[in-house]
Amino acid sequence: MSNKVSIIESNAYKFPEIPSSVRLAILLPTARWTPTARAIIGAMVGVASAEVAVLIADNSENPEKQQFLKEIGRINSNVIAIAHEKNIGATNNFYYLLDWSKNIEFTAIMADDDWMSPTYFLDAYRILLENPTANAVEAGTTLVDFGDGNLIEINQPSMRGQTPIERIAQWDGFAARVTTYSTSRRATLEAALQFLRTTPFHGIALQFLRTTPFHGMILVEDLFELNRLATGDFLSVSGHGCFVHYPAHHSKLGDATERHYNLLYKEVGLQYQFIYFAGLTTAIQCAMFLMGNYSPIVDPVQKAICGQHVFKHTFVGSFLQTFAGESEQAVGAMLLENHPDVRDG
Repeated sequence: MSNKVSIIESNAYKFPEIPSSVRLAILLPTARWTPTARAIIGAMVGVASAEVAVLIADNSENPEKQQFLKEIGRINSNVIAIAHEKNIGATNNFYYLLDWSKNIEFTAIMADDDWMSPTYFLDAYRILLENPTANAVEAGTTLVDFGDGNLIEINQPSMRGQTPIERIAQWDGFAARVTTYSTSRRATLEAALQFLRTTPFHGIALQFLRTTPFHGMILVEDLFELNRLATGDFLSVSGHGCFVHYPAHHSKLGDATERHYNLLYKEVGLQYQFIYFAGLTTAIQCAMFLMGNYSPIVDPVQKAICGQHVFKHTFVGSFLQTFAGESEQAVGAMLLENHPDVRDG
């Protein structure tokens, strides 16, 4: 395996070869060149092995960083990096890595501004090997900074069952989580990825976390979870590893709602009032996913039951709750007064 950093032209999606011995691919999309990014990338030298590849796709267009990636490859050839000739954007880079790893049995994802202990993904991978009915595993402690500098534990409970609805009925669409990053069977993401590539809300599809007091839903997290639960269990187990997610680098100003808007919607061009309707769009799209052509559920009865359950769960628990209390109703009235185009259709 060459330890050179392949320079991929922006219009040519070529995939360097992955050794046949690899069963787990840790995917690291990167654009930053900060001390944190350098440390995270460097730490992958001790994680990668013949069985575990670290796949890095660089958007930085930075020669110094490309040289660093080349040196990392010389130390451990199982850290395989490419650099895009031109920045292809975060969304396309995310898809690039998932397409590159499509034929690998297991995948996990992390960002270049997050932090993890070296065994965090490896522990989950070993548990997956021991549990053939599980599609995803969260092992150890998962923490997140919501923008106020405090770390909060957001581990999810296990969700098990014999049928899709038994598992999906345990799904909490409103809990803060970062299960997009969880170690999982790569095949159990494919239906969600196909749906994401067709959704009209593509711009917000790759935001990984919800922090809103209005219970706004972010699509990729939900679709990945529902795709996995449609065909297998989600396991949450104790462990020595730790994962810290920092989604707050663009969202430190304002109250919780303003930080939520700045983090998830502002940069993709959505107006502020969209935060009040995120739950509705998510309810519709999650139901469409489970009941439509891209559904991972084969049985038509289960498709209908699961789709209807998820729509009701999200519509009632997220969208309607946005306007349930007195203060929320006042916000809704003000929203309609200030935006007659919304009120009048």
